[in-house]
Amino acid sequence: MAESPDDKLAEGKLDLVPLIDCIMLLLLFFILTTKFTSEEKTITSLLPTDKGQAAAPSKPVEPPQMINICIYPAGLYKGGQPSEYFKQLNDMRAGIAVIPKAWIKVGNADPIEMDGGILQKAKSGNQLLQQVEQVHVYLNDALAKFEKGGDRKTQDPVVIHCFSGLSWKYALVCYDAVRAYEAKVSGRKSTGNPSDFDEAREVDFAPPRIRDYSAKELGEELFEIIHMK
Repeated sequence: MAESPDDKLAEGKLDLVPLIDCIMLLLLFFILTTKFTSEEKTITSLLPTDKGQAAAPSKPVEPPQMINICIYPAGLYKGGQPSEYFKQLNDMRAGIAVIPKAWIKVGNADPIEMDGGILQKAKSGNQLLQQVEQVHVYLNDALAKFEKGGDRKTQDPVVIHCFSGLSWKYALVCYDAVRAYEAKVSGRKSTGNPSDFDEAREVDFAPPRIRDYSAKELGEELFEIIHMK
């Protein structure tokens, strides 16, 4: 005859059957409700691949916007190959020490011509002033098309690319024209202090190129400058 719960309680014994039943019910509940499979459409990301762990997609890096001022020998047009520009350069240099004229262009705009002979010989005079004024007017109009909101520091930087076979006087005239434009637009006058450039637009010369890596490296340099946007 089985003992009643009251008799066991009187003897100091506990009936554990209800507790065991409750535990079994909880265990059965968790077994039935727990998911042992991966979420739909995510199992492929958990599987190993022959490409290693997949990296999170990143935003493409956009190159910084800049305004390119290109200076190269007059008479060289787009569409040529480095070897063709190299030959034209040699033909141009035949019998002369200095290339006489240069073209100056901003991006894809049409170039203007500058007479290098006047820059080399003249120290002053109307011809020299006309040459310099022509460059100032051209760059003033070209840079005005690239203006955007904000202060001068946030404007697109200007980079001057001067062909290494030309006199650097061309580059200096262009640099002076850009700084004159910036002074006019900003309304600031240079004080000669380095602090003047803290809030000024960035204006740089293109870095020097690697030399003696190719017999036709000058043709490749011309190709890059002429086709620069």
